[in-house]
Order: sequence, then structure tokens, then C-alpha cells
Amino acid sequence: MGFNTGTCSSTNVMEEIRELIKDNGLSVSKLAEEIGISRKAFSRIINEHNKFVDMDILVYLCKKLGIKAIVIE
Repeated sequence: MGFNTGTCSSTNVMEEIRELIKDNGLSVSKLAEEIGISRKAFSRIINEHNKFVDMDILVYLCKKLGIKAIVIE
């Protein structure tokens, strides 16, 4: 994520999300439960096994992790 800007590139948004989850000590299971999907489905999303991610899930994660903008390259 951009230093103190809250932005990240569209090409690495899931990488940034994975790092922020780890850095903040968040539980994948708890995040999945908050979103309303299974842990397995959530893991597939953040590990980029799904080609498409529901925008509601992406927006929720960005808000939760402090990502304010995604720069489309």
C-alpha cells in the first residue's frame, strides 16, 4: 500500500489485502464470518483462485483494512 496514502494498485490489491490481514493479526475465519461466506470461499478469494470478486466483499475488506482507494492501471 502506498506509504500513508491508503491506496494500492489494482494489480496487487489482493496481495495488499493478504499482507494487511497478516500484519493486523486478523483471523481469516472471523473475516469470512463477518462477510457471510465460508472460510474456504474467503481463502480462495484472497489467494486469487477466483477470477472475479464480488465488489461488496472487496469494498468491505478495503474499508476494514484502511484501503481508501485502488488505482486502476
